[in-house]
Amino acid sequence: MQDEEMVTQLPGMLYGEGERVTLLRQILKAMGQPDHAFSIIHVCGTNGKGSTSAMIAAILQASGYSVGLFTSPHIMAVEESIQINRQLISKAQFERLLTTVQTVLKKLGFDPTTDLSYFETLVLVALVYFKQQQVDYVLWECGLGGELDATNAVDRVAYTLFTKISLDHMALLGDTIEAIATTKSKIIRPQTPVIVAPGQTKTALHVLEAEAKRQSAPLQIAPRDWFVTSYPTSAGQEVTVKLPERESLTVSLALAGTYQLENLLTVLTWYRQFCRDQGHAVDEAVLQRTLGQVRLPGRFERLSTEPLVVVDGAHNPDGIRQFVRSIQERYGDYDLTIVTGFLKDKAVAECLQLLTQLPARFILTTPINQDDRQLPVAELGALYTQITGQIAPEYPAIEAALKAASQPATGNKPQVILVVGSFYLLKTVRQHFLNRGGSHAN
Repeated sequence: MQDEEMVTQLPGMLYGEGERVTLLRQILKAMGQPDHAFSIIHVCGTNGKGSTSAMIAAILQASGYSVGLFTSPHIMAVEESIQINRQLISKAQFERLLTTVQTVLKKLGFDPTTDLSYFETLVLVALVYFKQQQVDYVLWECGLGGELDATNAVDRVAYTLFTKISLDHMALLGDTIEAIATTKSKIIRPQTPVIVAPGQTKTALHVLEAEAKRQSAPLQIAPRDWFVTSYPTSAGQEVTVKLPERESLTVSLALAGTYQLENLLTVLTWYRQFCRDQGHAVDEAVLQRTLGQVRLPGRFERLSTEPLVVVDGAHNPDGIRQFVRSIQERYGDYDLTIVTGFLKDKAVAECLQLLTQLPARFILTTPINQDDRQLPVAELGALYTQITGQIAPEYPAIEAALKAASQPATGNKPQVILVVGSFYLLKTVRQHFLNRGGSHAN
């Protein structure tokens, strides 16, 4: 089975259908507990998991460790989800390990094509790969929720991190912050340090603190007052922070969105704790030479300069709110064109309500999703009209939407095309610009 075929042939989701985590724990035990071969940093939350994980992985690598990174969703290819020292697993390695995992499942009496989901299988492939490659640390990003997420099948973790918790996947996780935070909080392990991003709601913070107390797990909240200033640069942003008992430190951050500042503070809080645990001081040189190199597809990513095209995978209200703030800061004096499309199980009306705060020309389209979860452009257009009282151009084909967006603006302002919404939309757009040889520098 080819890697991309696995995406379409395995069950897409079995989340919550019986004791999935217990089942995976039994499988890991039968496989010799590959998750015991390295230290795991478990990263959970609604937004910011990928960026936070990538920054920590880069810091650890620069500190001399071999570092695995497991993230989701991928944008262009499934191999993006499994990396070591920022190198993607090869297709050949992925296919070989997939065969290995499926052989083990058959010996255990499972049908690997029906009994495990795509994501559960990916978790097993990643753990076997990281063990075989003898990594020291693994950044282990939750896929969905926390307690019932496949990543929670691992037996032990070294640190637990929570990025911003907000409303998303409400049909599965609950329709309140309290319910969502509760299921995410269940990844906290006894006596294991917990780092919490700044900016949490009081409700989410109360839930996390209560669970940490139950588990006797020390909890730290990343301090907002460490942040001093930031300003946009052509390469991303320059950020000045002031850690306790240290001089101010200015670092280049290649991740450009203003929402990355909260992620950075979370990373710095973890790094300070990690250095304490290792018995050495914070190495400012490591921070300065790594953070300016961390880039992530689909996170305020500049794909092209002529025309200027920026893509961002914000697809829930909190993510869109942060995206709007970043646009206002960085492109406030630009002529804005927004190309957008969503999956139908998202809070699309609220996302549109937030996006339309921007003085932009809107072009609507439909993401390509193999599970038929995409919101048809006609329905998106009806929502847009309901919210704004106006009619936006509708293009079922993403390529046609991009062509329309590329028409020169009539005013004198510089123009930027913003593509925001589903990761499935971003995949098609990124492929379009890759085929054209587009640039990827922030």
